[in-house]
Amino acid sequence: MPEEQAVRIEKERPESRPESRPESRPETLEEEVINFLQKGPLSKGELSQALGHKHISGGLKKALASLYKKGKIIYTFPEKPCSRLQKYKLNKSPFH
Repeated sequence: MPEEQAVRIEKERPESRPESRPESRPETLEEEVINFLQKGPLSKGELSQALGHKHISGGLKKALASLYKKGKIIYTFPEKPCSRLQKYKLNKSPFH
């Protein structure tokens, strides 16, 4: 009988799985961050919560660093990049 159950379980499993992300959802964390920042400046913690994370992930830190290097986001306090009050906002400059 255990063999019959194994065969039945295998038959119930679909051969191909649907995509894990619907087409309407952004593909990358960077795109999600940009979408949230369009509403206004946010801190790392606020972004993390908006993304549904419990803590600030390494992926979020990398995404923010990458967006900053590309000039797509800027600091609200550029003279104090490590400030606990630091927030990120979209760079509205046409030259980025």
